[in-house]
Amino acid sequence: MTLQVATANRLSDGIVVFLGYDGEWSRHVDDARIAERDDDIAELLSEAEAAPLVVGPYLIKVEVCSPEGLGRSVRPETYKERIRAYGPSIHPAFAKKMVPEHFDPSTDVSAVFMNGI
Repeated sequence: MTLQVATANRLSDGIVVFLGYDGEWSRHVDDARIAERDDDIAELLSEAEAAPLVVGPYLIKVEVCSPEGLGRSVRPETYKERIRAYGPSIHPAFAKKMVPEHFDPSTDVSAVFMNGI
């Protein structure tokens, strides 16, 4: 079972956005419309490509989690897409929001990683 959502960049400011159930583009991946069946995936991509307010729409694979006491959480499968969805991985001050299981500089930092080697 492959779950996918549509993502793009907003033309007005370049912000990463996700196509929602209401047909509007949201900055939050948790608001994204999820497609699972082939015909739903094709329809989602078609709608995203026809949108005039965004550039470069494409589909990404996601996982859906439902932690206890919390609502639905959508998590992109690849690290690249997590960075696009949640913000830079270099410092928490630059992150869009705290996201469970995303890069945590207080525990995931090594001198090699931070120096880009």
